Amino acid sequence: MRIGILTSGGDAPGLNIAVYSFIKLAERKHELFAVFHGWEGFIDGSIRRIESTDLLPYLSMGGTALKTSRRNVFDNEDDVEKLVEAVNNYGLDCIVAIGGDGSLKASYKATELDIKVIHIPKTIDNDVFGTDFTIGFDSAVNAAVNVTESFKTTLISHERIGVVEVMGREAGWVALHTGLATMADATLIPEYPLTMDFIVNKLIEAYKIKHYALVVTAEGINVSDGIITANKHPTPNGIGYRLAELIEKTTGIETRAVSPGHSIRGVQPSAFDRVLAVNYAAKAYEAVENELCNVMVNYSESRYGYVPIHEVVGKNKLVSGGWLRLYEDFWVN
Repeated sequence: MRIGILTSGGDAPGLNIAVYSFIKLAERKHELFAVFHGWEGFIDGSIRRIESTDLLPYLSMGGTALKTSRRNVFDNEDDVEKLVEAVNNYGLDCIVAIGGDGSLKASYKATELDIKVIHIPKTIDNDVFGTDFTIGFDSAVNAAVNVTESFKTTLISHERIGVVEVMGREAGWVALHTGLATMADATLIPEYPLTMDFIVNKLIEAYKIKHYALVVTAEGINVSDGIITANKHPTPNGIGYRLAELIEKTTGIETRAVSPGHSIRGVQPSAFDRVLAVNYAAKAYEAVENELCNVMVNYSESRYGYVPIHEVVGKNKLVSGGWLRLYEDFWVN
């Protein structure tokens, strides 16, 4: 078989290991082609043969050696024609696409064009429906925890309140895990509306005991008329600093904010993400050998498996169920 492999959407730690692992397994029997810049590579012709050894210098790095793009080539008829033509010209029997929820929509669109796709889920947001973990999430949380713990030492030294803003527009998984791991006094996620009065009172109570307090917030929240709700169109480095201003104004306690931003996406992949990437790649290769296409590799209930792309596309995995109850136990009740 002739197989194309691409990375699409936002970058995440562990992508290079996923690409390397799949190629290493598949190149023993099949011809592998790297498609650079995501699905856009089919349009601009950025396609070439690739071997696993080409990835060796990148294995411990974040980002993606195959480059990436957020361009939606499926909304333009000319681009769609070029894409189908490129797939046919290269004689590609299957595409292995590694991406998040937005890229999953692209994979689904490709299947509608009779292009066979195997999708591997990755995103630091961990919001891909149908799987418990995505490549990059654990690494990003570890990076956010490191920033938060460093920040906490200055809060303790200066007896301040601090706000850490992490990525997460619609899903609060990074904020939730960072808040839990750093024992934050308050954590704000898009899935759970609260009031500023409630948060301020929590912080004042904590400050009386510890002489410092810590807030972790997802970027995807908004404060209006004292109500904290979801904001699907956040601005970078926005809400954390806004919250710090509001908290200091209300409490009279010096408050600072930090936002690690995109830096948590570019770190070296954690051991968990490396092993996850290898397992996802192995399941993708298994799908190739079993002629199973138009599926997403997943990890659910401690098992690796597959789910049809059409069953999960267009859905978003938000903080819910037991995780939301844990959130309430720590920061609401």
